[in-house]
Amino acid sequence: MAPRPRVTVYWYSQTGQLLESVSAITDPLEKAGWDIRKVEIRPREPFPFPWPVRRFFGVFPASVDPDAAPGITARPPVADDDDADLVVFAFPVWYLAPALPMRAFVGAEPTAFDGRGVVGLVACRNMWYSAALEVRRLIEGAGGHYVGTIASVDTASAGITFVTTLRWLLAGKREASWGFPRAGVGADELDRLTFLGERLAELSPARLDFAADQGGPASRATSEEALAERVRAVLAAHDAAPVNPPLAAADLLAGRVFRVWGRIIRAADRRGDLPRKAFTGVFVLWLIGAVLAGLPAVVVARVLFEAGFDAAVARRLAPVVAAFAEVRR
Repeated sequence: MAPRPRVTVYWYSQTGQLLESVSAITDPLEKAGWDIRKVEIRPREPFPFPWPVRRFFGVFPASVDPDAAPGITARPPVADDDDADLVVFAFPVWYLAPALPMRAFVGAEPTAFDGRGVVGLVACRNMWYSAALEVRRLIEGAGGHYVGTIASVDTASAGITFVTTLRWLLAGKREASWGFPRAGVGADELDRLTFLGERLAELSPARLDFAADQGGPASRATSEEALAERVRAVLAAHDAAPVNPPLAAADLLAGRVFRVWGRIIRAADRRGDLPRKAFTGVFVLWLIGAVLAGLPAVVVARVLFEAGFDAAVARRLAPVVAAFAEVRR
């Protein structure tokens, strides 16, 4: 019997939420006999959780700096002879960018992705679009092939998740209270990911097509490509990353502005602690205003120009979304 596909999952989870999503996808694969290897990425200096308020906003400039790379370790270490047929890159989102430890990992271990198909798996509040585009850029810069994105999000409204996510991150309180629901990715999303994992588990082993009458590196590369294409087809067929067009547009716009703010605050930091604090405070005020006014403005624009609006969002996200499926809330 031909071997089942081998998958290596690289992951970092500060709160534990992302690991729940990883398990929802990989448990059905393991039950079907797939060979799953999980590698945890850890920053050498752990980030705090819950976040102190000052540290929470203080990490913003580095989060949006493409060159920022904290020291990291991998447990177990990245194998020099890893023969995975597929890689899953599981990442949280910090300020519309992939979390710092995962960005640093790609730079530190590019051979983990070189020549491989890579699926991005993200668990976050609801805005993952800019982060997924950056992950694709990083993966392809390391020589990998980005297959598509699996996105699991908090399905409550944007206004509610703004409150519940901050309560969780800053106070460590995730459970429902004061009329607000439990924060984070819920059971409905985990069930959706489990269903997706079950559909992936139904894929026939890619090596079956080639191992019987071919051998060597060329046939291995061909079998990996075949598996990646089959995985992408499943992601597309089952809406692995449903898109909310207004949130996506707001995310893509804010992602650009965040990078500008990051450069401003980093420049202020070179002048001393006081200028950095001052500009960080102005950024926080701008962020609150953007949340309160910016998203409603994007929603109005979408109502007025729906067809062109959605087409523009779909074009921008085509590199990271296997199929554009709109989700309404």
